[in-house]
Amino acid sequence: MESRLKVIDKLRIDYEVPFVSDRGKILDHTIVRINERRKGVEISYALLDPTEQDIESLFPRDGMDSLAQMTKSVLNDLGVTPERIVLQMWDYSVTRGPYSIEGRAPVNKQRDAVLIIFTKTPFVYKFGFEMVLWHQSMHAKDRWERRFPAAHPLVQTGEWLDALWHFSIDGRLEAWNKPHYTKEERLEEAVALFRKLGLSSDVTDRAIRACDGLWGREVNMTTLVEMGKELGLEAGGQRAPSKRQPRGPETR
Repeated sequence: MESRLKVIDKLRIDYEVPFVSDRGKILDHTIVRINERRKGVEISYALLDPTEQDIESLFPRDGMDSLAQMTKSVLNDLGVTPERIVLQMWDYSVTRGPYSIEGRAPVNKQRDAVLIIFTKTPFVYKFGFEMVLWHQSMHAKDRWERRFPAAHPLVQTGEWLDALWHFSIDGRLEAWNKPHYTKEERLEEAVALFRKLGLSSDVTDRAIRACDGLWGREVNMTTLVEMGKELGLEAGGQRAPSKRQPRGPETR
């Protein structure tokens, strides 16, 4: 039987917003190595220490068939229909850390490929892939429809922008009766973050005001940046990832 780790193809994904390293190196694309094709979806495995046994244990064939089919269906339901859909599966190590907490959903600037990145973390074991998949696919949808730029997956904007974006995403998913985080969960997330950012007063009121203005609303990057400024949050520029954050294998 052919190895599931064999590279059978490669996909280049170009970005409108590159990642700039601490040394000034500009990364404006990633190369994704494809290992399998399942149910019309390409699969890439990015494991820390890959072996055939790891693949079969972490990502059994039947499970990957089901996840690939689900991914294609979710994106189609959201009106995201790229020429190529890629699932990249990362593993997780308590001692060495995850490559990604939940996953990411990069879209190339030509809008003909979507990459959904999953890490098999304890979170995924608890809630399953479906909730994470719908959430990440919504990020992809907003990028696909050009309300947000196609950014390199290492690019990080302020945490506050994600918190505001989540109000929009989960509110829309709730309206469509799809798996989502509750308004209470997202408010709790925002309040904790606003405190962490050092807002001096009315933290809960500011979070409620943001939630009321964004819950279920289709937004773009400009909308979130303007709201962030109104709330007294950090300016909406990009910031580099922590130096301790490991880089995923697909950037090599």
